[in-house]
Amino acid sequence: MANPYDPQTPARPQYFGGRKKVLKQIQERIDAAKFHHASGAVLIHGHRGVGKTSLLKKVIYNVNADQMKGAKVLYFYRRLGRTTNDEEMYRMLNEELSSAFEVRKNWFQKMKSAGRHLEMVNLSWLRVKIPADSQESPYLLWKSNLRNLVGIEDYVLVAIDDADFLSVEAIGELKTIVEDAGPVPVLLVVSGGTMFEQRLVDAYSPVARIFSGASFNIGKLDPEETREVLEKPLQGEQTAWDTKAINEIHKLTGGYPYLIQCLASASYRKDERITEKDVRSRVHDAIEIGKSWLNHEIPNASDQDIISFIKITRLDKGILQSADMLKAGIQAVYVGRLVRQGILRKISRGRYELQKSPIIAEFEKLKRSLQI
Repeated sequence: MANPYDPQTPARPQYFGGRKKVLKQIQERIDAAKFHHASGAVLIHGHRGVGKTSLLKKVIYNVNADQMKGAKVLYFYRRLGRTTNDEEMYRMLNEELSSAFEVRKNWFQKMKSAGRHLEMVNLSWLRVKIPADSQESPYLLWKSNLRNLVGIEDYVLVAIDDADFLSVEAIGELKTIVEDAGPVPVLLVVSGGTMFEQRLVDAYSPVARIFSGASFNIGKLDPEETREVLEKPLQGEQTAWDTKAINEIHKLTGGYPYLIQCLASASYRKDERITEKDVRSRVHDAIEIGKSWLNHEIPNASDQDIISFIKITRLDKGILQSADMLKAGIQAVYVGRLVRQGILRKISRGRYELQKSPIIAEFEKLKRSLQI
């Protein structure tokens, strides 16, 4: 097989590993929509490169499996790439809703044409009334579309990736999407960076409430999750990981998904047993793989800056007090340096927010061969 480890793209759902607790809680929200007709929202947030998109894709994959078993659901995924206001957001949702329904309908039609026996399918309910042209506002058209869905009775799942691009007005409408869903429950799954989550808490507390009990700050993987991420793509293959090699990858990468993929991709040897020695000998190759993204994040940082950065990440806090950092052995002069390099942001006297992904600290540690 080709090298199954690719840090440049989200993990294939079939290869997805870890995050079992988060997936379980998301499934509970889906079940609440399906069996209790309850709309809801899920927020997935964290630093860049921790696997938010991969997790979102896994959720979609699981919902698709539910549909294959006969669930009357509709789902779609939209990734944002530019600032999006409320009207643009609703316009996108209408487009995706229409497209998702057509995909679903065509699949059932193909199965029937191929002679597949699908007892749960009654094609008479596979229809939808979504006007091609309308004078209504995008919001009113969205409401109309949800009311006119026929045959979608369990839930509609809306996945918005990189929600950091949503404008103030669009963020406010997330609450409306959930609470004004109409006859079919809507499950909204949103991903964003740490700043997006902070925006919700600081300025949009009414919106933040829709994510209450379902807001997940994902970060590094534990050793067992790392094992799963490495072994899943190799099921049925001759290639295998030695236990010491898995442990070495976890230790070298700090458990951060992007770096795990970089080092796994560099260490992969088809039809062989990958050893600890293989992993250690491929660190430079892993750095080469990841450098296009990571090499320019903090180009002026000294070794001592990196050591301070790593000590901060080990505190495992998004918001840090001066006392926390002093206790971790970080002198005030280095706190100031990290602020100037954009690693930390000063919020108020004695309070700081971690801005850069911990993945960058682990990358620099690898690149510089720092012993901490």
